[in-house]
Amino acid sequence: MIFFPSKPISAFLIVILIFLCFCSSSVAEQNGNTGNERSLASGTVNQNQNSLYVSSEHATDRLIVRYNPDKVKTKSEMMSVQSVANADAGTKVIHDTSNSGIPGMQVVQVTGTTLENAMESYQSNPDVMYVEPDYKISLSPGEDTGDAPAMASMQAVSSSYPNDPQYPYLWGLHNTGQSPFYGTSNADIQGPLAWGATTGSPAVTVAVVDTGVDYSHPDLAANIWTNPGEIAGNGIDDDGNGYIDDTRGWNFIDKNNNPMDDNGHGTHCAGTIAAIGNNGIGIAGVTWKCKIMPLKFLNSQGDGYVSDAISAILYANLKGVPVISLSWGGLQSQSLKDAIDASSAVVVCAAGNTGANADTNPIYPAAYTSNNVISVAATDYNDKLASFSNYGQQSVDLAAPGVSIYSTAPSGGYKFMNGTSMATPYVSGVAALLKSQNPSMTAVQIKSRILSSCDILSSLSGKVATGGRLNAAKALGISSPTPTQTPTITRTPTITQTPNPTPTITRTPTQTLTPTPTPTVTRTPTQTRTPYPTPTVTKTPIQTLTPTPTSTITKIPTQTQTPYPTNQPSNNCGIYKTDTKTNYLRQGQAMVFGYYIPEDGRSRIEWKMNSFGMSNPGKGSIKNDKNDKKSGYSFVGKDSAVFDLYICKDCNPKYSYCTAYRYASGSNSYVSITHPTAGSTYYALVYARSGSGTFNLQTNSYKCPDNPPGITASAQSVADSSRSGDSGSNSDVQIPQAEFVSY
Repeated sequence: MIFFPSKPISAFLIVILIFLCFCSSSVAEQNGNTGNERSLASGTVNQNQNSLYVSSEHATDRLIVRYNPDKVKTKSEMMSVQSVANADAGTKVIHDTSNSGIPGMQVVQVTGTTLENAMESYQSNPDVMYVEPDYKISLSPGEDTGDAPAMASMQAVSSSYPNDPQYPYLWGLHNTGQSPFYGTSNADIQGPLAWGATTGSPAVTVAVVDTGVDYSHPDLAANIWTNPGEIAGNGIDDDGNGYIDDTRGWNFIDKNNNPMDDNGHGTHCAGTIAAIGNNGIGIAGVTWKCKIMPLKFLNSQGDGYVSDAISAILYANLKGVPVISLSWGGLQSQSLKDAIDASSAVVVCAAGNTGANADTNPIYPAAYTSNNVISVAATDYNDKLASFSNYGQQSVDLAAPGVSIYSTAPSGGYKFMNGTSMATPYVSGVAALLKSQNPSMTAVQIKSRILSSCDILSSLSGKVATGGRLNAAKALGISSPTPTQTPTITRTPTITQTPNPTPTITRTPTQTLTPTPTPTVTRTPTQTRTPYPTPTVTKTPIQTLTPTPTSTITKIPTQTQTPYPTNQPSNNCGIYKTDTKTNYLRQGQAMVFGYYIPEDGRSRIEWKMNSFGMSNPGKGSIKNDKNDKKSGYSFVGKDSAVFDLYICKDCNPKYSYCTAYRYASGSNSYVSITHPTAGSTYYALVYARSGSGTFNLQTNSYKCPDNPPGITASAQSVADSSRSGDSGSNSDVQIPQAEFVSY
């Protein structure tokens, strides 16, 4: 119940207070977008954008384990090996994917021990390929939607084709410079020309793996996939796929046959792909007749887990779906990659919305090298790369419309949204049109056709592998006009007639290995991954010669493992940006993460590293007794593995011979640099010096005017006093020789 003040003056003061709070919030949002800071190994989260990302959080009682099917060849032997390993680890099986397309993979629940102990047990087993946490996937909070402008202000593109009344809002399909966008004519995917070849086939299905789909929406209902092998309501798994009464997809959260969207993200993606065209209501999708398979693995708050995403992809695989649309992404997961690799579908993925270079700041699954993956950036209605869109000449394939995209919403509604999440469905829709036109096309052939038929744009040169934006007509073999710049239009729709859409960026979230080159597009990885500067600052990467290191490397003396110092610099204004990396390293291995300091500067940057593991060199080491499976593996405490943290300035130790600018060691390592040099890149190297295990590296940056100068480290710290803006006095520490592995 809401109580209102009885006196007019009280009401007036409350209105003024609300107005001031709103203004403060707006200013805070604007300030949060300045600086253009980038993490060169993982995208940071911009709270003004709606994005999906795989966080460093994970289920506290679940792991994903895969055994090596090349070593354990028979089914009976595999079951025996798994049974013994699970008993040793103190776990029980929740789900086994062996019959779903990935032999040897299990999702297990930890019941008799801690998650860390269970992971160590699996890591020490020579029959285990890998074990990883069941990472959480979340939809960022704060989604806003934009209302449609008044219809009277719109200029119809065509009087009869298609006859969907809100079709003029779909500039991504047909852009004439219409209001309220006033964009560039032909800065679109040439939808009407493509429909001259095909509007799609009901025999082609696109799986939308997301928050579900409003399958009762008037503009979607007739295009929702139905399972021909299932009899509704009989309580029997008629088609034998392990799911009872799955007549129109599946809800992997609640484990039932109701994939209804209670968030909105998945319904919006589905409408762009296959809203019914030329039906006299709402909008038209890229394809008018293809089917949508709703596969829900994110709940109403946008939260879910990698294990459910894998189950959804494998479900689509078993049904032979030719196109899978994934408008989300984030941290790397080998188990998720295995699910995609097991698919015969073309898998279309969003590149991410951090505005970062994905070549050095990868977002997965878009960054996987699987030959069936297409990575999609976003463009606006002037054929410019969207300000929020990730890019990457090696890792992002092409771009598609992703700004002010109008599509279906739950409860029969429609709304505007922004993001590479919205660009991805355009490519998924064109893939479905190609499959409709030529049912014999494979995923690799569909990918090749899409990438080789883009409109080449100067705005995308060096930004995506093709240098172009999606063109549906060309992909289908139809000639289309070249986009031409229309004169600048200063008209602004009146407030009463044409309010501008105010969509919120749908962030997809959205990490980067080099995708497999297609016959027409060759991605050639560069030797040095130095981050690109921000658009307003031209920063030439420092060319570092790589001298051959001497055969004798000075060993770092064993450090006293010291916890985080109690005298860390004060954080009066709080963390400005944060980034977390979690992974497993064997003894002698190392990973490198780069962090670029933009020209507007930062008051401080800090690294916090936790590590735990075992004293043996790791999986693959030689056991002392071949008859004793546990001989040679010493399971000891958290501090048994020794990890080092090295910080290098403007020198990437993965490709150059560097010395450490800062150094810390131990299970709780900490390094802080006050007033880091603007325009410089700081590289954090995590090195498994002794033993093997898991590390968790958190990087925080601050933008505070009152932070005092200072430097802090939990172990031996090294500084170069000649570096501008930093302080310290000790000599540099030599970087050890290591086997560098990718994140």
